[in-house]
Amino acid sequence: MITVNNLSLQFGKRVLYKDVNLKFTPGNCYGIIGANGAGKSTFLKLLSGDIEPTSGIVEITPGERLAVLQQDHYAYDEVEVLRTVIMG
Repeated sequence: MITVNNLSLQFGKRVLYKDVNLKFTPGNCYGIIGANGAGKSTFLKLLSGDIEPTSGIVEITPGERLAVLQQDHYAYDEVEVLRTVIMG
């Protein structure tokens, strides 16, 4: 399970997220949708620990992991889809 508690992210005076609280529970499939520049990739970077929030925490249940497959149109041209996903 992934739990997001009071997550905030600010760049200078620009607030991207303020006090976000979410719980991603096992057995469900989630999608993040929004317009270009809405902050979808930034939110995934917060969840994966690639960037630190201004405040708040992201907790992942011990023994579980989060994998993010970055959008790179050419990085996996020679690799089968299943193998790419397994690489995480």
